[in-house]
Amino acid sequence: MVQATHTLSHMSQFRGYVMIVLAMLSFAVGWSFVVATDGAFTSWQLIMLRGVVFAVTLTPWTIRNPRIAKGQNRRLLIVRGLLGTSMMIALAYAVLLLPLSMATILGKTTPLWDLLFLWVLLAVRPIRSELLLVPVAFAGMVLILVPGGQLNIATVSYLGLAMGLTAGLINCLEYIALRWLRRSDKTHTINLWYAAISIIFTAPFALGSPWPDQPMIWLYAVLFALVSFTGQTLQSEAMETITPTVASVSALLVPAFATLIGWVVFGQVLSGLELVGITVVLTAGALVQLRESRQRDTLTAAKFRWQR
Repeated sequence: MVQATHTLSHMSQFRGYVMIVLAMLSFAVGWSFVVATDGAFTSWQLIMLRGVVFAVTLTPWTIRNPRIAKGQNRRLLIVRGLLGTSMMIALAYAVLLLPLSMATILGKTTPLWDLLFLWVLLAVRPIRSELLLVPVAFAGMVLILVPGGQLNIATVSYLGLAMGLTAGLINCLEYIALRWLRRSDKTHTINLWYAAISIIFTAPFALGSPWPDQPMIWLYAVLFALVSFTGQTLQSEAMETITPTVASVSALLVPAFATLIGWVVFGQVLSGLELVGITVVLTAGALVQLRESRQRDTLTAAKFRWQR
């Protein structure tokens, strides 16, 4: 019986890993559609449209499950919605202002913030391997952003750089909120509240700007929203079995996927040092993930500092 339970636990964790990887692939594909819109939409319009597509997609489920759709932990549902919307706006600005690979790399610096916020919010101390590997990941980020190659930091928007880093920080808090929400609420409930908050938050800014009229641009935007919905669903399901640290480390796959997309679809070129930097970041993140088993039980039992 114990062996069977242990096997099921491993299978559940493996399923979570697979789902989070597929979620990150979905996000990378989604952002490539944003690049294809060529700035025709403002960031506010993209996030509002994304929320509308989420809500429309979830309407049949909401009609069938009105009680579940109301949510259990409504305060945290609102917090998660605000965090997710803020992160998306920051990352959308970064994607519109920077090359796709650089924007997504900066937006997925989440593991570098994760160790700090898990300790600040939950008093979960990082293990030694995490403390050793974080500086390695930082070194990889430095290699990615060195002058040289097509992606020279001196030639890109500093606002875009700031927005990318801000997205990474907020994404860390979002993963922590998602992990706790999965204890009380269903994936579709979380996405429905996320959609509603996104629409409410962005509508005043989005509706005041002119909207594009080219059908192909609209197609790209809707595809962005649909692929994002797939990614959010997979991510929320995965958060039931994986820790925020594993999720944030897996988020480093987005830059790798985005780099491949940028090379294949948009003809972007990376220097050798930047490719080495991406390899260093991904390797350090993978090693953190392999050592996360010790932290899983600690995190499951942890409470926010203000709940003690």
